[in-house]
Amino acid sequence: MAESPPMTAHVYFDADTGEEERKSLTDGLTGLGVETYSATLGALRGETLTWLVLVVLPLSGFLQNVGQLLAQDACTALKRILGGALRRSPGGPPAPPRPLLLEDALSATRILVEADLPVAAYRQLLEMDLRACPGRTLSYDREHDRWSGSADGQG
Repeated sequence: MAESPPMTAHVYFDADTGEEERKSLTDGLTGLGVETYSATLGALRGETLTWLVLVVLPLSGFLQNVGQLLAQDACTALKRILGGALRRSPGGPPAPPRPLLLEDALSATRILVEADLPVAAYRQLLEMDLRACPGRTLSYDREHDRWSGSADGQG
């Protein structure tokens, strides 16, 4: 039986992303068996980026693999890997927080991941069926403790 090709992720960093944050994310993804290709992006069409990192991959498959590989610790590990890319280096200039954006290569669903999401948000993310929300941008609603979003990406 032929072995399936490794899962790949295209990781796009904002120019302001520090080396420590870049390494934290790419090493974490590699440790989960994901082959990463990364690039640095500047402004798009004259507009500044509203996200710090964009990760494009088969998100449903990735979340299933994380759940299977890490079992009970999956939520904590996912929080550590994704949240690590959002931490600012000490002594760096203060900047408004910007999320990491996960994009499912199949459904075009986007997930806005903030640095301080609770473990419950990651638990829900691991259980989410992204086919139910194609083309939507989801963010975690702390007031209602659930992921919600819209087709236009405005919440």
